[in-house]
Amino acid sequence: MNIAICDDEAYVRAYIRKLIGQQGVDCNIREFSSGQALLDAQGLCGNCGSPLGRGQEGSKTGESLPREGNQRGGTEEGQSGNGTQGSRAQSLPPGEGNIDILFLDISMDGLDGMDVARRLRSRAEGSGGTVLGRLPLLIFVTGYPEYAIEAFSVHAFQFLVKPIKEQEFSKVFGQAVQEYRCLAGKGQAAPKELLVRMGHTTRKVLAGDIYYAESSNRKVILCLGDEKIAFYGRISQLEEELVEHFFRVHKGYLVNMEYVERYSRTEVWMKNGDRLLVSKYKYQDFVKAYLKFISEESH
Repeated sequence: MNIAICDDEAYVRAYIRKLIGQQGVDCNIREFSSGQALLDAQGLCGNCGSPLGRGQEGSKTGESLPREGNQRGGTEEGQSGNGTQGSRAQSLPPGEGNIDILFLDISMDGLDGMDVARRLRSRAEGSGGTVLGRLPLLIFVTGYPEYAIEAFSVHAFQFLVKPIKEQEFSKVFGQAVQEYRCLAGKGQAAPKELLVRMGHTTRKVLAGDIYYAESSNRKVILCLGDEKIAFYGRISQLEEELVEHFFRVHKGYLVNMEYVERYSRTEVWMKNGDRLLVSKYKYQDFVKAYLKFISEESH
């Protein structure tokens, strides 16, 4: 598990590192003294929010403080400052590894934490699908509790108010670790695959790439974003195979709820711009299924 601490006050970063060390969790820790440095390490331009060109990631991005306890080559790693067993917290070199949990100060010189969070979210949304799993679990750390409502608009996981209380930190950190493990478990599941036979060729299609399926006479048309492929088959059989995230909104349409942009009582708008009919007999059940899907995706 990779953890990052971004705060322009060195003593705050050191204190959070110490608290993490007391939780007994194996992790790698990186520290950043500014939002600019964090964005640079993630391959984002702090001034524009766009990806950096190759070779533009600087080696100055991660500022690592000495670990609590002894360094490698001395006595055993993983000892906290008071001599009790802590996390095996190791420092990652700059530019290495994704961030799983991010402690982010809101009020910093230069780019503040909200700007950083928005740019991380913008990149996640630009990669398609939902942002779940593409963002770090974001824990804002600030002396200004009035920012709490705005913080959750950028998919913040939790909020800690300075000065940080050890008991509150332990509670929030435990929730974040549990959520990380849940997401990691989902990510390890093998993706659902379909074998589609078109004439004399067979093609493998990932279920997650399917925006929707359409029934047309004796054929099924799969919409894969901007591409559509057709094969002989029944949409009812496909409905039995594609259970998770899919819903039959009409006798002629099976939609992947991950790519639903909005809906009305008569239509569903997909993220590629296509508009599909919704049966009046399916509408209520679809709304329930979609709201359940959204709720699960946001946790």
